[in-house]
Amino acid sequence: MFRIGYGVPAPKYVLFVFPPFCPFSIASPRFPPGFPIRSSFGEYGNEPGTFRVQIPTSHLTRRRRRHRCVVARGFSRPIEAKEGMKRSLETDTRFVYRDPSKAKAPGKKVEDATVRPADEEIQPKKKETVSKETHVKREAKADAYVPNTDRPRDLFLTLLAFVWFCAFTSLFVQLDGLFGSDGLAPAETNLRARIAKKAGMWDWMQAFAKIPTLLWVPVYFNLDLALCMKLLCGVGMLLSLQAIRTGGNSLIFGTMWACYLSMFSVGSVFMQFQWDTLLLEVGFLAIWLACPRGSPAFSGYAPRTIRQLLRFTLFKLMLMSGVVKLQSGCPSWYKLTALSYHFATQCLPTPVAWWVSKLPENVLKLSVWSTLAIEIPTTALLLSPFQTHRWTGFCLQIPLQVAIMLTGNYNFFNILTIALCILLLNTDGERKGRSSTSKVRVVLTFLNFLLGLALLVGGILWILPLSVDRSSAGASIYLATTPGRVSTQMKPILLASILAGFLYLLTCGLLDIKCASRTRSAPSKLSTSLKRVLVVVGSLLYFIASGTALLSLDRNLLRNPIAGYAVEMYSAILPYHITSGYGLFRRTTGMGDNGRGQVVERPEVILFGSHDGEHWEEFDFRHKPGNVSWVPTIVAPHQPRLDWQMWFAAMGPAKEHPWFMNLVYKLLLNSKAVRDLMSPDSPFSDTPPRFIKADLYTYDFSKGDSRDWWSRKFSRSYLDAVDADSQALQQYVKTHGFPTRKVAGGRTQHHGEDLQETIIFTCAFIAVYEVIKRSHEVVQTSSGRASPDRKVKVN
Repeated sequence: MFRIGYGVPAPKYVLFVFPPFCPFSIASPRFPPGFPIRSSFGEYGNEPGTFRVQIPTSHLTRRRRRHRCVVARGFSRPIEAKEGMKRSLETDTRFVYRDPSKAKAPGKKVEDATVRPADEEIQPKKKETVSKETHVKREAKADAYVPNTDRPRDLFLTLLAFVWFCAFTSLFVQLDGLFGSDGLAPAETNLRARIAKKAGMWDWMQAFAKIPTLLWVPVYFNLDLALCMKLLCGVGMLLSLQAIRTGGNSLIFGTMWACYLSMFSVGSVFMQFQWDTLLLEVGFLAIWLACPRGSPAFSGYAPRTIRQLLRFTLFKLMLMSGVVKLQSGCPSWYKLTALSYHFATQCLPTPVAWWVSKLPENVLKLSVWSTLAIEIPTTALLLSPFQTHRWTGFCLQIPLQVAIMLTGNYNFFNILTIALCILLLNTDGERKGRSSTSKVRVVLTFLNFLLGLALLVGGILWILPLSVDRSSAGASIYLATTPGRVSTQMKPILLASILAGFLYLLTCGLLDIKCASRTRSAPSKLSTSLKRVLVVVGSLLYFIASGTALLSLDRNLLRNPIAGYAVEMYSAILPYHITSGYGLFRRTTGMGDNGRGQVVERPEVILFGSHDGEHWEEFDFRHKPGNVSWVPTIVAPHQPRLDWQMWFAAMGPAKEHPWFMNLVYKLLLNSKAVRDLMSPDSPFSDTPPRFIKADLYTYDFSKGDSRDWWSRKFSRSYLDAVDADSQALQQYVKTHGFPTRKVAGGRTQHHGEDLQETIIFTCAFIAVYEVIKRSHEVVQTSSGRASPDRKVKVN
């Protein structure tokens, strides 16, 4: 059977091409020159010197846009009829090829609709005379295409798969030192302490409900927990690489989410970061956004409700991060001096942060005000149903994330946020025809943009009013608002956001159900509609739980009977971290002058070791500030979790951080797994010190003509000198459930860091290629230049 125009509307005429004495080939207005046509005789193209005949499409038998026969005419001499071909009764030089399997049963004679006089077949119809306006409309309709895939969804899934790979790889190279049997926070000790030795099945189920992790299985069967954790990370790395290359499916993304949740649940303080919970929330929603299992890569219908939930997650992240800054009452945010401290006091700054910190004071203040404006008022654009508003929000969010990425090492957080911003782009990918450039449409689009811009400027001036303080030292700007006024303003904003988000989500759900009803087959229509209804109901319940986290910005909004049910539902799903609340950089650290922006005092814990108790040498970490001459490193998207926790340890006493005391104890015992988390250039890499102490220093970026990157001064003693035989230290470690056995002191060659860099850079090359490819396709779709092989004509 030969098919013409498969899957596309039939053209008005079909051009048949017959090479002399050869099996026929065919060309059509829908196929470009040289397009190969497959027939039962083989595959042929449009070769020069062939005989061409133009025949009206109406003379070809059709069924559901699939032509079941081909008319052959115009041969220089008759050819022998082959099997499956029927000689025409009208002429000896005309042949009709039919599929025998489609032949009708003998009985009633049916007139052959393909038999027509030659003049009637070849003679074209008279040209229709139409007006110029009608011609333009027809051309615009014929030029409108819809790509068969969702480009923004594809790019989002590619970036998310890259984030999954970075997260699993970063954990894999730190597992032994953090969660191994000889690590700083052994996962096996943590899990076994939460279950009785002779526990029943009900006890195990309760333990899993409190700590949802697949690592309960090796605990139940007494398997090596550290090996199972490496297995989970390895599975996550392989699946994420597969998803980067092929797009993955719901099963792949669901498996990665389950593996990371298992690691997160037993990670104690080393996994309690907001970007970890954000990754779990976004990863859970991506399960329902990805293509179904068994379907081709980057295919399948992407529910509008899931896309809207991901946009709401981005809205919640940015709004909560901005509001908590003002609600905290930190003077650096109201005096707009936060960046005067932030670049030097953030956990792991980059070399770019050193240069940016030298900008003029008013430039840094305007940058702080711009950050608050992007995080609070402009987030309304993220939930807008108009593409113009969402595009404006996209253009504001991306520069902020890029600036944060350049000045600080926040692992995969900024990449994940950029991935969420990708979903703000056009969802349907439609290419508008020439009618889209009509004056009415242009004017309406421009007026819509002006309306959104006016509301945006009004919201910024209402929430973030500026005032100028003129003094002898010069003019200085600051925020003319208070925490109480901000809390009062947030009540109507939060309620309006929840109401608008719910109505928009409900509308998206109804559109999803309506799309399911367009299926031709009745059983398929019923099953598809039922699935969409379940997705919509689940999305609405999820939105209620996610909105509860957003309303936690004002606890008074949750003190009513209706909100009580939502709080209970949120508490029930909290252990699974499918939705969470956020609040990044609530207060600025390192302020030495109460927010005036002149004195920076970054607290930093420095460890010292000694063999005799008199001559002390400093322990070196891989990335945290220590030696004042060391250049700040660029380590993202990898997260050195020990270096991050050392930043938090400097904000409280040593005995409030059990893992820190265990770190000191492991270094005294020369633990190989813990030493690998620190710099290999440490002076105690071969033999452990006999004594260890810790001092607290205050750091700042160097100023003037100094060749060092940092300047520091001693603040106070953080931990007095201790040795491995200290009874107080051993008792503290044993009280908190850490093992106290000694470890062999021999140091072997370890290539974990080399393996980490090799894998990450290999993945980076793969991911950059895929991201560039998807980005190029998104740009082509947005500008209306979709590739011909991926277009479908719109009737």
